Amino acid sequence: MKARLYMLLVPLILSIHLILLCFTRFTLWPEMVVYPYLLNNGFKMYTDIVNPYPPAFIYFLSLFAKMFGYSPLPYKILTMAAITLIDLSIFYVVLKITKNLKQAIFPIIFFSLVSIPFGVNGLWFDLVQTPLILFSLYFFYKFLIDPKQKNLLLFSSTLITAAFFIKQQTLWIIAFQALYFILHFKNKALDQFTKNYKVLVPPALVLTVHVGFMFQQSLLKDFLFWTIYFPFFKASSVSGYILLPTVKQAAIVVALFAAFVPLFISRKINERFFIFASLVLLFFAYPRFDYFHLIPALAVLSVAVPANITVFKNSKLPMSMAIGALILLLVLTARYISRNVTQEVRFFEKDVYQSSQTLNDQTTKSDLVYMQNAPDQLLPLADRLPPKPWIDDFPWYLEIGNEQDKLLDGIISQNPKYVVFETYKNGNQNDLGVYRPQRVVKYLDMNYQTKTILNNDLILKIKK
Repeated sequence: MKARLYMLLVPLILSIHLILLCFTRFTLWPEMVVYPYLLNNGFKMYTDIVNPYPPAFIYFLSLFAKMFGYSPLPYKILTMAAITLIDLSIFYVVLKITKNLKQAIFPIIFFSLVSIPFGVNGLWFDLVQTPLILFSLYFFYKFLIDPKQKNLLLFSSTLITAAFFIKQQTLWIIAFQALYFILHFKNKALDQFTKNYKVLVPPALVLTVHVGFMFQQSLLKDFLFWTIYFPFFKASSVSGYILLPTVKQAAIVVALFAAFVPLFISRKINERFFIFASLVLLFFAYPRFDYFHLIPALAVLSVAVPANITVFKNSKLPMSMAIGALILLLVLTARYISRNVTQEVRFFEKDVYQSSQTLNDQTTKSDLVYMQNAPDQLLPLADRLPPKPWIDDFPWYLEIGNEQDKLLDGIISQNPKYVVFETYKNGNQNDLGVYRPQRVVKYLDMNYQTKTILNNDLILKIKK
């Protein structure tokens, strides 16, 4: 009877989670719409579209957009589906580990509440790769317990490979698994690796397919530059790229892990595995910190909830710290929900739609429109194309190599009739909205004049 009751609680918790998400602000990051829009309109990845991420998810979104368009609602439904999958993944993994339905309930309650102020209600690469990371760690954990089940390590390798080709930060967890493997098996590590050499097959196969496809499309050089060289070797040295957490943000992250102090100081190494993994996943928020990058860490940390509760019952020293941290997180959740009750979509607010309608009225479909410091989501909303290449006005793109010259050459040769200009803000010269690519700005100022006002900050300019 109790088991049936606990099973009924699962859809109830999932429903409450979805209801809370439905009534709080949804974030649709512009790249999630702009990348597929350009791809579906003849732009080539990496040469015509500067994109520092692997292509898998973008190509998926391009197919998704062909079926459902570029308005936020389908993307919100897709995001809800991804979040529900994370909830169910946490429940399944904990149930398989604990063999206890009651204990499997608490982790999804924890994740459902705490994930909201951590920005789970937004579509980004980190969100969609979370179930892959979670199951990869689960299979790896099970393999450590029973090394005779070789398929577990192969499953783990396959899933983490898929996650890597969605977003490269997964390299941190791959390094963690390799190090943990060595420390766990010690002098038998090489022997165990020799017995499980097939773990190299998934990454080798997927890499070969990617390289072959990019070579066939004449995109290999740009693909390697933007997905390998740029994120791992170049980006962190460009002014404005690194964005560290504020003191308040860092304090909230510390509070998150403080709730797990009982388990962290316990001597049960196996039960702390998911704590260690979630600590490594904090690096997903480097080099540009934002809470939503921590969703994989939060999901993995949720798996440790039952073990933390068990240890917590028998711990006296960290009890007050853990309780205080948990209360702080719940207060944070309540404040976030109360301040973000809205149906308006971030980056797709009412004024953005009004601007896109005016842009559509003032231009024709065949007119090229360059977005100068302006919201790129206007392009799919107004169904207008920019000149090639399309590069976001970010200093970490336009201040490396000759990228700004490529952009300017494209503007001059393709001669867009219109420019949508958003007034530059005051602040640090490399901050978003403040940064001015000098050579591009100089050319546009000399060759374009104001035609009309789209809204208070947006100006439509026409070629002189």
